[in-house]
Amino acid sequence: MRLREKGQSTAEYAILIGLVVAVAAGFLSVSLKGAMRSKNEQATNLLLVAGDDVLGSYGTGASDIPLYVQEVSKTTVQASDYINTAVLEKGGSEKKLQKQTTQTTAVSVETLDGTN
Repeated sequence: MRLREKGQSTAEYAILIGLVVAVAAGFLSVSLKGAMRSKNEQATNLLLVAGDDVLGSYGTGASDIPLYVQEVSKTTVQASDYINTAVLEKGGSEKKLQKQTTQTTAVSVETLDGTN
């Protein structure tokens, strides 16, 4: 008779612990969803105001914003700028590398709307 009561007590503790875990998981789920919703709203607001400082630098009118940007670059490489090197690695292996020096000149052209 005494063993029955002990087994019943263990089952009651298991059910009680299960209920506590379920309530805690439900509470954490609700708070996590609220936090995710808040972060989503912050990210959306950040993206909505992301270009305001750049737009303000061109002026107040929408026609001051460049409609077309073109960038032209020229890269100069000379044969004497190539350098062959060999690097010894741990264990005695050798790795061969080729280094080069280049010079690049770039020009960026912005075309504005013709109404200005």
